[in-house]
Amino acid sequence: MSTSPMKMKGRGALRGLTVGATAIALATVGLGSTPASAGTGTVAYSCSIFSTKFTYNAKITMKGPAKPSVGDTVKITADFSALPGVSPVAVDSWKSTAKFTVSGAQKTSVNATGPKKTGPIKPKGKIPLGKLTAKVKLKKKGKISVTTGTLKITAVAYGSSVTMPCTPKKKTLPKLLKLTVKR
Repeated sequence: MSTSPMKMKGRGALRGLTVGATAIALATVGLGSTPASAGTGTVAYSCSIFSTKFTYNAKITMKGPAKPSVGDTVKITADFSALPGVSPVAVDSWKSTAKFTVSGAQKTSVNATGPKKTGPIKPKGKIPLGKLTAKVKLKKKGKISVTTGTLKITAVAYGSSVTMPCTPKKKTLPKLLKLTVKR
């Protein structure tokens, strides 16, 4: 069984087109660029809504740049799991803020914020917190670690705003993101 030269040329062109399209797709979605650094962990929080206290075991994935340098202002993002369903009423909207703590070669804390989100979330429904972002100015060369600190969720229900403060239960928190800052 033989294949004609025309069929072979068509297959070669098709293969070339497929390889080229794959390269363009990888570049478009960013797989050809430098990947970000990331770390995942759980932080146990003690939170309150009105006079009710509850535990929030936040699963957090924190991301930062792969190759940070001294002088850079870098974006650090923490993606929080959903808050447990504790609100006794439907939640119309909410916004989250937190403190990120940097330790190691550089010590600082920065404010992180998330976008305003809208529901409605049913009474006792989980509230998806999602991503909170902060910017850190890198001032020193060396290894740094980043973790989350206090967290605050401000929810709106029936036109009234309610703040749910959350404090880490332990003083020693997992170092969710580790970066090496180059000169």
